[in-house]
Amino acid sequence: MSTIYLIHFEPPYKHARHYIGETENGVEQRLAEHRAGHGARLTQVAVGAGCQLLLVRTWQGGRTQERRLKNQKNTPRLCPLCNPQAWQKRGNL
Repeated sequence: MSTIYLIHFEPPYKHARHYIGETENGVEQRLAEHRAGHGARLTQVAVGAGCQLLLVRTWQGGRTQERRLKNQKNTPRLCPLCNPQAWQKRGNL
């Protein structure tokens, strides 16, 4: 089963604050690749600009679910760092 993950950039890179990705090989391994500059182009330039990549959320699912989340274009709503009130209400923090 694949895992979908949400990365929060600290500080934001220009207009970008988040990256959603999918992996079948383990989230920690994929996050290490992103941090080493071997991930998506957005994460490469964010790391190059000095941003920290923080893993903030995961879901079970595949590419279809990943695409659905990306197409919503509302990742701050999904991020517990950007939307802590919603997460506290749900008991997730």
